[in-house]
Amino acid sequence: MTPTEWKEKAMDTVNGKLTLTKLDFCLIGAICFLAGICIGLLAAPLTRGITVLSHNVNNGSGNGSKNGSKNGNNKNGGEL
Repeated sequence: MTPTEWKEKAMDTVNGKLTLTKLDFCLIGAICFLAGICIGLLAAPLTRGITVLSHNVNNGSGNGSKNGSKNGNNKNGGEL
């Protein structure tokens, strides 16, 4: 296309006389569809990673025990 054809086409678009061929219309639709898929995959929660938490808290009273025993197996806090 020559620059004058581009200018005429641009002026027609500005004036509201935009015409699309079937191929152009299908290509624009395919681009929008694929862009939507890409944006959806990037925005999905699974793309940010999955965090697995165990919620086991060591309260500082020994080997992870919550009752103060040395080995975590005895409930009264004494040794075995």
